[in-house]
Amino acid sequence: MTLALRYALRDLRGTFSSLRIVILCLFLGVAAIAAIQFTSHTVLSGIEKNGRSILGGDLVIRTLFTPAPQNLRQWFLDRNAILMDTTEARVMLANAVTGDSTLVELKTVEDAYPLYGEFTTDTGQDIKSSLSHQGILLDKALRDRLSLQKGDTVRLGNSILRVAGFIATEPDRAGGSRFGLAPRAMISAADMGATGLFQNGSMIYYDLRIKLPPQTNLQSITTALTQSFPDAEWKVTDADNASPQVQRFVNRLMLFLTLVGLSALLIGGIGIGNGVRAHFSTRLKTIAILKTLGAPVKLIENMYLLQILLITAIGTAAGTMTGAFAPYLAAPFLSTLLPFSIEPRLTWEALAIPAAFGFLTSFAFTLWPLGQAIKTSPIELFRSALSPLQGAPSSKFKRLTVFLFLSLIALAVGTAHSYSFAIWFVVGAAMSLLVFYGMGRGLSTLAGRIPVPHYPALRLALRNLHRPGNATANTLISLGLGLTVMVSVTLIEMNFRYGIIQNLPKDAPAFFFMDIQKDQKDEFYSLLSQQESARHIVMSPNLRGRIVSVNGVAAADAIKGDNERWLLQNDRGFTYTADLPAHSEILSGTWWPSDYTGPPLVSVVEDVVKAFGVGVGDHITVNILGRDMTATIANTRSVNWMNFTVNFAITFSPGTLESAPHSWLATVVADPAAETTIQRNITARFPNISMIRLSDAISAAQTILGNMANAVRGTAAIALITGIFVLAGSLAATRTQRVYDIVILKVLGIPRSTLLIGFVVEFMLLGMISAALSLALGTMISWAVMSQLMNLPWHFYPLPAILTSLSGALLTLAIGWLVTGRVLSASAATYLRNE
Repeated sequence: MTLALRYALRDLRGTFSSLRIVILCLFLGVAAIAAIQFTSHTVLSGIEKNGRSILGGDLVIRTLFTPAPQNLRQWFLDRNAILMDTTEARVMLANAVTGDSTLVELKTVEDAYPLYGEFTTDTGQDIKSSLSHQGILLDKALRDRLSLQKGDTVRLGNSILRVAGFIATEPDRAGGSRFGLAPRAMISAADMGATGLFQNGSMIYYDLRIKLPPQTNLQSITTALTQSFPDAEWKVTDADNASPQVQRFVNRLMLFLTLVGLSALLIGGIGIGNGVRAHFSTRLKTIAILKTLGAPVKLIENMYLLQILLITAIGTAAGTMTGAFAPYLAAPFLSTLLPFSIEPRLTWEALAIPAAFGFLTSFAFTLWPLGQAIKTSPIELFRSALSPLQGAPSSKFKRLTVFLFLSLIALAVGTAHSYSFAIWFVVGAAMSLLVFYGMGRGLSTLAGRIPVPHYPALRLALRNLHRPGNATANTLISLGLGLTVMVSVTLIEMNFRYGIIQNLPKDAPAFFFMDIQKDQKDEFYSLLSQQESARHIVMSPNLRGRIVSVNGVAAADAIKGDNERWLLQNDRGFTYTADLPAHSEILSGTWWPSDYTGPPLVSVVEDVVKAFGVGVGDHITVNILGRDMTATIANTRSVNWMNFTVNFAITFSPGTLESAPHSWLATVVADPAAETTIQRNITARFPNISMIRLSDAISAAQTILGNMANAVRGTAAIALITGIFVLAGSLAATRTQRVYDIVILKVLGIPRSTLLIGFVVEFMLLGMISAALSLALGTMISWAVMSQLMNLPWHFYPLPAILTSLSGALLTLAIGWLVTGRVLSASAATYLRNE
C-alpha cells in the first residue's frame, strides 16, 4: 500500500460522513442513466435476438395493392427458400348481433404461419384449427370494445365469421410493418375472397415471408436480390433490421431520457462540488500540518485524489448496479407492449456509459476545489477560524477541469443516436445553468447593495444572501433545472391532452372514410348526406406511390436532411383536383385553371419544399403502380393540418391520374351524439369502407403521449430529488459559518424569533425566485417544442404550471428549515471559549 493511499484511508476514517452527500448525488444521477441504458439495451438486444420471430421470416418483401410477382417467387424457390404470404389492411369489424363496429388491423395468414416464433391463443388451440371453418381470432381489446366472447359471430365485409378465440401472442406484430393503430383481427387466407374487402385500389399490403436454408448469408442474399431486381418497387426488410419503427422509437425515447438523466447528474455534480468543497474546508488544517512537516505537494495531491477516486467508485458502482435492476422491474410492463419476452442482460456498453458519465462528472466538479485546497498555507495553523476555499487553483487544475468538461460533452454527444439533438441539449443545458447561476450571482450582488433595512430579520436575510461562501447561486441551480423540466413536461402534456381538443375547429371532421370504390362514391355520398347532423362532406381521390427523383436526382440523394426522410420511408398519398384544397394558402406560383388539360403539374406543401429545396418550375418524379410520372411544380402552398381535413403533400393537376386504379377518401362533420349511428349505418351498407373516428385517434395519441410523459416526468423527478440533496448539501456547507454568526448575534441580544424569521425570509426569497425562473424557462421550452418542433398550437395553462413551480419555493423553505433549523440551538459557550 502506497503512502498516499494509507494517508487517504486514515484521513477518511473520521470524515467519511461528510462525503455522504457526494456519494448520494453521484448515485442518483448514475442510477438514472444506468437504468435507461440497461433497459434500452435489453429491448434492442431482444429485437436482435428474436429478429426472425419479430419479422416473421429471414426476409419479408412488402408490396402495395398487388401480391409479389411470380418471377420474384421463383427467384427464391431456386434458392431452396420456403415462401408464405400474409396480407394486412385496415377494415371495419362489426358485432353481428349488436351492429357495433370498430376499425381493426386485419391480417390473413396461410396454414404454414408462423415461419418463426410461436403464435398462441387464450384457448391454447393452434392457429390452423382456430381459423378453420370460418374462424377469426381477435385482439383481447375487442372483447370489451365489441362485447364479444368465444363462439360469438362478427361481420367482416360480406362474411359472417365465428370468434374462435383471442390472441395471446403474435410474434411478428411489430415486424417490418406499420405501427398498429387498431386492434388485430386474423383470418385464414382461404376466407379472404369471401369478405369482398380486397377490391381494386384498396389499401392492402401484401407480405411475402421468406425462410432461407440454414447457414445462408443474409447480406449476400439481399445484395443479390437488389442486383437481380434493380428497379423493384417493393420494400425489403431483413431479420437484422426486423423492427425499424420500434428501434427508432426506443432509440429516440432513450436518448431523451438519457439526456434528462444527464441533467440530473449535472445537478448532482454541483452537489458533488459543494460536498467536496465542504470536506476540504475541514481538511485545511490537516493540509497545513502536512506541509509544515515537509510533506511534498504531490503526496498531498495524490492523497486527496485517491479519496475522490474512492468516493466516486462507491457512488458510481452503487448507481450502476441499481440501474441494472431496472429491466427486471420494467419487464412485466414492457412485455405487454412488445411482441417478445424481455430477458434482462448486462452488456459492457450499458455498464461503461453510466460509469464514464459518473467518473467524468465527479472529477470535473471536484478538481477545482481540490486545487484550491492544495494552495493552503501553513500560516492557517495560527488562525482560530480557517479561511474558506477561495481564489483560483493552479493552471494544471484549470486545464484538467476544462478537459474533463469537454470530455463529458463529447461523451454525451458521441453516445447519442442523434448528434444534433444532443448538441442542442448540451447548449440548452449550458444556457440554463448560466441563467440560473447568473441570476444567483445577481441576486447575491443586489442583496449586498440594497440599503440596510431597519427590520433586523429582513437585514439578516439579505446579508445571508450576500455573505461570503453563500449558497444563493447553488440553490437556484440545484432546484431550478429540475423544476424547469417538470414545468415544461407539464405544459407539453397539458397542450396534448387538452389543447388539441380545445382547439379543434368547429368544422373538424368526425370521421375519416377510406377505401371508397369508384362505383360506390355516389351512393356513399348520398347515404352519408342523409345521416342526422352530417354536413361538410369532402371527398378526395387517393393514390399511393413513392417519390422517385427530384430534378433528375434520386430522391434519396436529393433529400436535404435526415429529419425529412419520412417522405421516403413509406408509400405516400397523392391526389388530383381542379380546385385549391380547403385550408390551403398559395405561397408561390399560381393554381391551375379548373379546366386545365396541359402537361402534368403538381402543387407541393412547405414540407416538400424544405425537404428537397425545390420551388416553382422544378420537376418531381413519382412512381404510382409501377409507372413513373414526372410533373412540374406549379405552386407551393401552406396547409393548416390542425383542421384535420383531407389534404395531401403532393397534389396533381386534373387529367393526370384519373385513369389509374384508385379509391377515395372522405371526411364528414357530425355531432358527437350522431357518430355511433353514422358508423353503424355506413358499416352495414358498405362493409368494405374503413373509418377512423377523430376522437378515437386523438385519444390513442394522448395515451401514448401520457405514457411517454410519465417516463420523462419520472426521470425529471430524479433530477429534482438530486437538486434537493444538492440544496441540502449547499446549506450544510455554510452551517459552520452560520453557527458562528448566530452565536455572535445571540451574544448581542438578538431574539431567537428574529433569527428564525430571517431564515424563513431568506429561503422564501430563494424559493420564489427559483419558482419564477423555472416557470419562465419551462414555459419557453414548452412553447418551443409545441410551436417550433411539432408545429402545433401552444397554450399556457397557468394553474398546473404555477403549482408545479411553486413546489420549488415550498421545497426550499422546508429543506432550509430542516438543515439550518438546528443552527438556532447552537450553544454560545462552546464557541466563546475558543475565542
